[in-house]
Amino acid sequence: MSDTRETLLKIAGKAFSKYGFSKTSMDDIAKTARKAKGSLYYHFESKDTLFKEVVAAELKFLKEELTVIFQQENTNSCEVLRDYMLKRMLILKASINYQETLRPEFYEFYEFLNDVKTEMDAWEMDQIEHLLNKGLASGELELPGSIRVYAEVLVMLLKGLETPFFLQGEYDRLEAHFDNLIAVISKGISK
Repeated sequence: MSDTRETLLKIAGKAFSKYGFSKTSMDDIAKTARKAKGSLYYHFESKDTLFKEVVAAELKFLKEELTVIFQQENTNSCEVLRDYMLKRMLILKASINYQETLRPEFYEFYEFLNDVKTEMDAWEMDQIEHLLNKGLASGELELPGSIRVYAEVLVMLLKGLETPFFLQGEYDRLEAHFDNLIAVISKGISK
């Protein structure tokens, strides 16, 4: 990625975080970057494209951080699952632009983000499925039925928590209870 493009992405990310998608203009981003608006359009064909790349960068960071957790060696699968769930929500708490995509108007009007979010969901399900299969093989987990379904349900559960946590401000109030909730989930799948 060129330095200019990377700089524009960072500046756009800050602007979108501060003002939101709808209130941030390409003019604002170009002025803040001290670049001609044409330079911005040279790198990003539209505000939608630029925002999509900003959100994709947040999700790429999330994926990198979660990969480290999923690659832990000699760790109980339930502990890895716990670490994953805690880290996922902690990173998303700081991912202001991703949080913007949780707003109802994004579901209704902005389909340009669907592929980025769908790809992230599929990646998470693959990682969880692999982790659960590893736990089954080692004998530490007992799960009847389709492991893929468990992975899908867990991702749906976590995604379902995102709106109340981040848009309704419940994260800070409930954070102290995360370990207990995760313990209930882990205990349910442990042998």
